[in-house]
Amino acid sequence: MKSHNISPLGQVYLSDGNLFSETEIDVTLIAVEHLHPHVETFQLDANSHVKVLIQYSCHCWTCGWDDTLHGEQTRFLDHAQPRAFDPTRFNASINLSNLMRGLPQNRIFITQSDRNYGCYNATLADDDGHFYTAYFTVRMKKGKFDGIRHKFVLFVESAYTKTQQEPGMKTSFRAVIGKAREGKMVKYRS
Repeated sequence: MKSHNISPLGQVYLSDGNLFSETEIDVTLIAVEHLHPHVETFQLDANSHVKVLIQYSCHCWTCGWDDTLHGEQTRFLDHAQPRAFDPTRFNASINLSNLMRGLPQNRIFITQSDRNYGCYNATLADDDGHFYTAYFTVRMKKGKFDGIRHKFVLFVESAYTKTQQEPGMKTSFRAVIGKAREGKMVKYRS
């Protein structure tokens, strides 16, 4: 159970409202309200839809730990790996659930590593021409969350603004779901 909350400034608060005073904390104890898991229904075509549980990693609001940059901050432990609060990622992640809700309409590409998919809204570039990009995996896993049944779990591994999209093969959310039904990923072809 997530018993701590985090502020937009990276301060961790206990459930009683007191400030967390330790130097490190396991991220599984942190609740980030705008990144609460949720089930979305996606229309695949005129006759079919799927329900997908969407979950978010702490990499959507933290960055890699650097002793010289983050020495005085609270360390957020992600599987024993220290990470630091990143205000830029945190603020950008406020709209992440909307990006994920729009998956069928947004650009989805297969990363060259064949490890995950990337997604961004091609109509929303910042003043420097950068795109907020989310990296995610999808797998078939039936379950129930908040009383809603789902057939797939989409896990957002990371999300941040990039100067340029990495090379990748374009795909569709429908193809992603089709391959997830087979326990596979859409394969990258150069």
